[in-house]
Amino acid sequence: MITKKCLVCGSCNFRADRALSGRLVCISCGNPYGVRKKGRNKKNNFNNIFDDKRCLLFLAIFFVALILVVI
Repeated sequence: MITKKCLVCGSCNFRADRALSGRLVCISCGNPYGVRKKGRNKKNNFNNIFDDKRCLLFLAIFFVALILVVI
């Protein structure tokens, strides 16, 4: 048997809502089954400017350490 868990709160308590054409709704938080928390897909954005800054910071630290080792 497949256990269905709410993707928002993790609860296993669902009921079929007639107003939503029988769609399963979590009893704990009230979200329809299959709806995720907002903001989860932000990590999939590969063009994020913060990743570029993090890469530049890593390269700067690497070059400073390299210069200190050479001297």
